[in-house]
Amino acid sequence: MGDVPLRFRARVRHEPDRSYAVLVEGPEGEVQVGVTRSTREVRTLAREGAARLFDVPTDRIAERHLDVEIPQPPYGRDGQWVRIVSAGASTAADDLADLGVAGQAHWFGHEGAWFVTVAGSGTAIHPSEHLDFAPVLTAAEVAELRSYLARSAPPPS
Repeated sequence: MGDVPLRFRARVRHEPDRSYAVLVEGPEGEVQVGVTRSTREVRTLAREGAARLFDVPTDRIAERHLDVEIPQPPYGRDGQWVRIVSAGASTAADDLADLGVAGQAHWFGHEGAWFVTVAGSGTAIHPSEHLDFAPVLTAAEVAELRSYLARSAPPPS
């Protein structure tokens, strides 16, 4: 067992199939430690990978000492229209309420996810895998969303 750093660094690489490759900075440089289709699993893969790279038990890699960078995916851009297509494993009514609904997405790098504003229900955080970034929207959906966004925009200063 070598020197174990005080902070552990990991980053996510967006793969062409929309999966997430998790890379951890180890003693010999950056190493890919796993791939997942769920952003919920990214931190777990990073912790487990760091433990393997530094040859320590996973519990030695404290969550508060793990920095994970998730860059904005190449298939999404701020302000674009999206459709919410999944609630993941959640069965909570508030997570299911907007399923199938169109919204406007903005990248929230701190969470590694998107702020999605939906007409009527407001803004919520959604991981990339829950969104369709090339939705076919009806004229009514676009009009409703534009109207909602115009009403909720802050007044000009």
